[in-house]
Amino acid sequence: MTEQTVTRRRRVLGSHPPRIAGTAALAGLCNLALELSRLAGVEGYPWRHKTPSFIALFLLGTLVLWLVVELVHALVGRLWVTAVLLTSATVFVAITDREKVRVRREPLYPTDWEFTGDIGFLTSMIGVRGIVYPALGALVAAALAMSVVTGVRRRRADRHEHRPPDRPQVARRVLVGCACLLALGYVGGFNSPGNGARAAYDALGATWTPWSQQRNYLGNGFVGGFLYNLDVPSVEEPRDYGAAEMARVTARYTSAAEAINRTREHGGLDDVNVVMILNESFSDPVALRGVRIDEDPIPFTRGLIGSTTSGPMRARNIGGGTANMEFEALTGMSMSQLPPQMRVPYLQLVPEYDAFPSAVGWFRRSGHRTVAIHPFTTEMYRRTDVYRIFGFHDFVHDEQMSHQERIGNDGYISDAAAFDELVLRLESEDDPMFVHLVTMQNHMPYPGRYDDPVPVTGPAGEELSDIGQYVRGLTHTDAALRDLIRTLSRSEEKTVVVFYGDHLPGTYPKAVIEANSNRSLHETPFFVWANFPGPVDAQPTTSPTHFVDLVLERAGAEVSPYYALLHELRQEVPATDGARMFDATGRAVGRRDLSERALRLLHDYRLVQYDLSVGQRYSEQAMFTVPPRTNGSVRAEASAKGGEAAVRGRKVR
Repeated sequence: MTEQTVTRRRRVLGSHPPRIAGTAALAGLCNLALELSRLAGVEGYPWRHKTPSFIALFLLGTLVLWLVVELVHALVGRLWVTAVLLTSATVFVAITDREKVRVRREPLYPTDWEFTGDIGFLTSMIGVRGIVYPALGALVAAALAMSVVTGVRRRRADRHEHRPPDRPQVARRVLVGCACLLALGYVGGFNSPGNGARAAYDALGATWTPWSQQRNYLGNGFVGGFLYNLDVPSVEEPRDYGAAEMARVTARYTSAAEAINRTREHGGLDDVNVVMILNESFSDPVALRGVRIDEDPIPFTRGLIGSTTSGPMRARNIGGGTANMEFEALTGMSMSQLPPQMRVPYLQLVPEYDAFPSAVGWFRRSGHRTVAIHPFTTEMYRRTDVYRIFGFHDFVHDEQMSHQERIGNDGYISDAAAFDELVLRLESEDDPMFVHLVTMQNHMPYPGRYDDPVPVTGPAGEELSDIGQYVRGLTHTDAALRDLIRTLSRSEEKTVVVFYGDHLPGTYPKAVIEANSNRSLHETPFFVWANFPGPVDAQPTTSPTHFVDLVLERAGAEVSPYYALLHELRQEVPATDGARMFDATGRAVGRRDLSERALRLLHDYRLVQYDLSVGQRYSEQAMFTVPPRTNGSVRAEASAKGGEAAVRGRKVR
């Protein structure tokens, strides 16, 4: 064996430790960059959010990233190329995460990659800045990494000018790449029972907060939070779930429905339009501390709230989560009963089924024409698929609307145009209608939208220009709502309207966020209005899961066992948000504060939601069927009414 061959073998064998040290160091630096980026956006002493064993969790996260580094290195074969690629990717991810937290108050999730193919959608969600900043940061990082690596390689080339070049170790790279893929595939099952990576995090002291992904990312590190949201675990089956238990639950709420219906009119919805309006980012900025506004932006809405069934709605998020509020309102199912990793049921749950129980099917079976209206593209949250699965007859989106007017420089269709479209659809249909309208006018971004923003100042007297634009949008919404209510008031068709805001906008500065409680930042106004006489009650903090129940109560209409369950639950626990619950007085409570009746209702509700969502649906038909009335009931009275429409569900004009 020649001396040159021995030297070359020594070099090849001896190059492994430096390469391993280099990839390990790169993984540590990438992990550190992600952590520092997250902590930079936290006021005060940011490390207070970390778990006591965070150093160990950081090393564990670095080990996971090291698998990624080794995989990329095995693919490209050069450490310097690996360093440039992963440095750029890390900067891009870190800045994207910061921008998403700034705008939507939530971290970057694994499923967010699904939106990368639609730049227009991303721009509407997080603004131009949220796209440009990460891209520029990645380019700058790549350029810096290239310059550093180039200098190092030149110096190394000068020192080893006469050494022969290394030949690629193909077999070793294939072996390492396959091993890393297998390891990352296993780590990807983080939420699977018995997963070793999850067990390691738990053993090292990781704490998982189901109701706050922000805390999961901050406390356990970016990698830990990302892994926790990487896959969606199955919904846990209640211990006593089964056909026999569901039969008992169904019987219990069939009796409850019969009791409620003794005070309700049979066929109470037969000639009534039901309209649910989710108004994008509608809130009451006057209610926030530290925000000073020169004028009341919603005087008409405020007066209407005072004279209708109304109250504060519990919003799960700030700056986002519209589809989840829709899901709760249309299905009566609470996000609190689903795994925390199931962040958007519209994407992760509903599309798994050909049909999904909801109020849409309930109204459709009662003879209503069901229509969804959304003055935007159909790509958002797979609404085309979801609305079809729910059972809507029609989905009217931006290009199909007869009214598409905008206000000022706003790129979104105005609320006034959306309300005009709603009236047009109501007037063009003979059958009673169930209309679900999701507006877009007040969606961010706000800069430069109107020429006459409302002057708004913050806690220190600073001008809040973006909020001023948002508030001007609220004044336009208030005026459009006034015109809509006046139009419906003059109509001979009976109509019930549910109006609510899905969340506060995500553009309030930190000073305003810190000046207000979690509760005030997660409440928006809602009301239930009708153009015919009926009961009017002030409501405590309420989840949108109870909106259909409130509609039936306002119309004096019969309920099915499912809505009887929601009706009874609303008397005890009208709002839930993760681990937070609110009682009938609006007080935040824990499970230990609840009565035995409330606990039983929650348990029954969990059983029913499991059964209808991911279970065998033993109870579906009975839960959505109004129980027949006994002799001498209102059913007999209704059949004797001579002035009733001959065809069930036909409008009486």
